[in-house]
Amino acid sequence: MKIEEQKVLVVGTGISGIAAAELLQSKNVDTVLFDGNKELDLNKLYEKAPELKDMPIILGELTEEQMHEFGVAVLSPGVPTDLPMVERLRAQNVAIWGEIELAYYFGKGRLIAITGTNGKTTTTALTGAIMKNYYKDVRIVGNIGIPYTSEAATMTDDTVTVAEISSFQLETIHDFCPDVSAILNITEDHLNRHHTMECYIKTKEDITRNQTKDQVCVLNYEDEVLRSFGESAPAKVVYFSSHRKLDNGFYLEGEDIYYAVDGQSTHVINVNELNLLGRHNYENVMAA
Repeated sequence: MKIEEQKVLVVGTGISGIAAAELLQSKNVDTVLFDGNKELDLNKLYEKAPELKDMPIILGELTEEQMHEFGVAVLSPGVPTDLPMVERLRAQNVAIWGEIELAYYFGKGRLIAITGTNGKTTTTALTGAIMKNYYKDVRIVGNIGIPYTSEAATMTDDTVTVAEISSFQLETIHDFCPDVSAILNITEDHLNRHHTMECYIKTKEDITRNQTKDQVCVLNYEDEVLRSFGESAPAKVVYFSSHRKLDNGFYLEGEDIYYAVDGQSTHVINVNELNLLGRHNYENVMAA
């Protein structure tokens, strides 16, 4: 689908919704903002995003007639995908996208996407810092504070993007495909949104959905769910472990981190050289 040929509804006027609307506007896409809050203070909205003053906005409710106008709805991460309004949009054959799908569509360069119940922010920051030692144009985006959509318009083929991705954002992907993905761990969380642990696990694993063996997925060997998933993951899997020596992957032995290929280990770093404490942080370092 070419989103440039569609009329797009951006659902939500928070940081993510504003960034999505600004990106679409910069690409001359016919876009309408929507917020369910009838009492939304438009003056405050336009103080934050003055360039959106000329964009149509609907507050409160969407009629069936209005829904018919749209080809795509871009949901902010805080908007549950099972809301009655979203179900009504689906029933009208409106494609449901999220901000990372939109950013991926317009973005360029290489993408590293990191998810997991715990450690995402630290690992994203570490990976971004490492990438900056090797590449000139590195964008660190996502849940870490800067919307992915706010950076997409200025990316080039030389850009390296490191994105912290939540399970909420993974609910609305279609073609999203990172060059490198990482799932750090999966423990019970957000069941008020995902309802079951099985659904939550599936959503996290979807970060690899469109990857191939030409791409890489980094997994925690000590997470039983992820170790099992690694056997069928579509990408080339690289494990890390804080509890055992691996023949292939990164592992912690004593106070040293090693990288092994076919049983041959290379010393990477002593943990005392890191400004981080705790086994969980050593796992984040190995993932990065």
